Amino acid sequence: MTRPSTFARYVDRLEVVAAAEAAGLERTQVLQVIAELDDAVAAVDGHGFAVTPFLRQRQLADAVGLDASASLWVKDETGNVSGSHKGRHLFGVALGLALNEALSARSAPLVDEPDRLAIASCGNAALAAAVIAAASHRPLDVFVPDWADRTVTDEIERLGASVVRCARRDGRLGDPAYHAMVEALDAGATGFSCQGTDTPTTIDGARTLAYEMLDQVDSGLDRLVIQVGGGALATALVTGLRLGADAPLPIVHAVQPDGNHPLVRAWDRVMAELAGQQPSTNRERQTAAANLGPATDAVREAVMARLQANPDRYMEPWPVPPVSYATGILDDVTYDWVWIIDAMLASGGFPVVVDDPDFRAAHRLGQEQTGIAVCPTGASGLAGLLVLTRQLGMTFAGEQVALVFSGHQRAGDPAPNGALAGPPLPD
Repeated sequence: MTRPSTFARYVDRLEVVAAAEAAGLERTQVLQVIAELDDAVAAVDGHGFAVTPFLRQRQLADAVGLDASASLWVKDETGNVSGSHKGRHLFGVALGLALNEALSARSAPLVDEPDRLAIASCGNAALAAAVIAAASHRPLDVFVPDWADRTVTDEIERLGASVVRCARRDGRLGDPAYHAMVEALDAGATGFSCQGTDTPTTIDGARTLAYEMLDQVDSGLDRLVIQVGGGALATALVTGLRLGADAPLPIVHAVQPDGNHPLVRAWDRVMAELAGQQPSTNRERQTAAANLGPATDAVREAVMARLQANPDRYMEPWPVPPVSYATGILDDVTYDWVWIIDAMLASGGFPVVVDDPDFRAAHRLGQEQTGIAVCPTGASGLAGLLVLTRQLGMTFAGEQVALVFSGHQRAGDPAPNGALAGPPLPD
């Protein structure tokens, strides 16, 4: 390995490492496992995990309408392993498996056939999983919706994984690909997904994104606007920002599409309990958050207890097939959601719902104003920022505002000035 992996850089902060060392592995062994796995990823994808850029984007800030005293920072994950941030999640999972193997090898020989891995995804996560699974020499089943882009699924199969297309069943709510993955897990497969509810180490790996952001910015961040599908990215960021800095958590805004926003609906229900009235528009959410302010520890502890004791009261599958220009955040359920709600309450933030015209505008502006080949989903945080500035009149004077451009434009994605995109029609 010619350069240290970002996972070696933040080895002291990884939960899988702490667990392995508590079980008896030495730090030198841990670093060797990281280096070998990162080198294997590089052999498959052309490079391993290095620190990605996190830079001020003045032109974009002006185009969006930020105050001249505000700074807009964009974390560029488009050049990361497999072209998105998703590889961070799956490397964390693969590292945990590899460290467990290293521990097991001290007392018993390894089995000849590794466990079969399983993931549910509609795009970037599946591609990242295929890369990391190939590097780990592990068989992988990828469960995707029946409209998944063939450009992506062909590449997944080229990498050696098996693709299973899953159609919706009448009367059954929720993502059919996720249901199929759960069935595979019940049958003995090992979770290799970006849902922390099924694969907890996926959150651990992606926290490296937050650690890099904290080390790259010249002072603390004031606001984070982040897209939410299944919720693992936002959960990793808000928990990583808390673990990696002594400064207060930045104000958090979660972004979801008009055609699918289960997290926003859950936040609305929480606010109905706290404020006595349930918001239903972005303006009402802004007002409710301003009236409440950052919630006290006591309030948050009570809310968290209710969310964890009775999650179905707040988080429900989207009742109709979800649609959006940003197809990568079309999760029927926000699986990793509780810590995002907590972060918005703690910081005084609120979620925003974005329609397709703003998603398309963000895709175009992101590419035009930064030169970064960001995909429609990868620019979704920027779409949320457009709503905050243009619809709600926020300019963030004196603040340092952060976005993540989470994925690279691919052959199957709509062009920034192209027609409305949604789930492709089945053949």
